[in-house]
Amino acid sequence: MNSRDFILQKIRNAMVPVPVESVGELPPLQESENPSVETMGKTFSDALEALTGKCLRVSSLAEAWAAFEKLAKENHWDHFSSSESPLLEKFFPREYFHGNGRKKLYLGEKEGETIKEKLAQIPVSVNFPQFLIAETGTCVMLNQTAHQRLNCYLTPACVMVAFASQLRENLQSAWEGVAEQTADPATRGEYVLVTGPSRTADIERVSVLGVHGPKQLFVILIQD
Repeated sequence: MNSRDFILQKIRNAMVPVPVESVGELPPLQESENPSVETMGKTFSDALEALTGKCLRVSSLAEAWAAFEKLAKENHWDHFSSSESPLLEKFFPREYFHGNGRKKLYLGEKEGETIKEKLAQIPVSVNFPQFLIAETGTCVMLNQTAHQRLNCYLTPACVMVAFASQLRENLQSAWEGVAEQTADPATRGEYVLVTGPSRTADIERVSVLGVHGPKQLFVILIQD
């Protein structure tokens, strides 16, 4: 037995096995109260704004675009990044996909790749999450390509666009939808939970926004 094997054997001998039967079923985090969509919308908005995010509640796609245009004007956003989604062409007007409009909307490269340097120069990304968790003000994103992954992180500001019907009471409720989607063998990628703007207090316990991701997070919530 060499020294490496000797050390590993000592570690194995010192390890205390955990009986499988001692690990019981985890209890539910909380009992579902089956709140209304309106109640969940308010809870989501309050939770997000407590984290310095902002929720804009609108009644139609047309109002959602008007709210986005206002944000763009106020924040001097002149070009945007997004990724493929069934809602994409319903949200952005046609001119953003044709002619000179292509310069305003970056959708990544072929095969879902992205050019990091190009994306890093874009002031805001637009994303379309799968679910919204009311309890924590969280957006649940399914990222299936390199561009989708970086779209959440690399721009200084991030806008999420979703319908009120995508609201879920808590993580457990959202998990049911995630499990259903991942049961499809064609589903690939990763789910990301976005809860407010990026923040860290790693350096001298001083909270700083925008270190690991967007400094601003806006959610446009459409009543449907």
